[in-house]
Amino acid sequence: MKIIKAKVTKDKTLIAVYKNENDDTVTIEGKNIVHKDLEFCFTELVPHLAFLCEMKEADGKESFDELPDDILNTLDVTGFSIGGDGDSEGVTLTGKRFLKSKKVLNLNAPFTMFSNDNEDYNYSFELMEAINACKYEVEQYLTAKKWAIVQQELPFDGESAEPFADKIEESVNNLDDAKVTLEINGKTIKPRRKHKVKETAA
Repeated sequence: MKIIKAKVTKDKTLIAVYKNENDDTVTIEGKNIVHKDLEFCFTELVPHLAFLCEMKEADGKESFDELPDDILNTLDVTGFSIGGDGDSEGVTLTGKRFLKSKKVLNLNAPFTMFSNDNEDYNYSFELMEAINACKYEVEQYLTAKKWAIVQQELPFDGESAEPFADKIEESVNNLDDAKVTLEINGKTIKPRRKHKVKETAA
């Protein structure tokens, strides 16, 4: 699996594009809420967005440590798109800036190569490491069902509560509950569903 694109939606779900072992381009629109580890990896891209888009918070700064502590209240990275090969491989970050007017400014950072000698971004290696961490968490979401667990309501009047995580693990064994939309090479594919076998009368 080679992750090409990933985006966290406003509903905290994930849209991902990757190449499979057959070199098919697969798009998955997950309906499950992303894990906090994936969210954290995306926040690690915010300083890069600030520098690459020449935001005022990064003006005159020499390192990420000099950025304001509350920068996450102003900037957000929602996705990335990887392109190029070899020394020319790099990424485009997508994000937004929250304005004082309560409006949102959409941002697209310029394409930045990871290890090309002609790239003048001082933190290209750190950017590559941050993207690799994001790709790992995206793969965990897609293949290991690493999703956020929604808090279950507490029982009352002596009701016993079953572990909510167990319910999730049972439900995702059936693709009807896995909640994904698949698109392969531009064609929407319906996932194969499990069918109940009717019992014959004795």
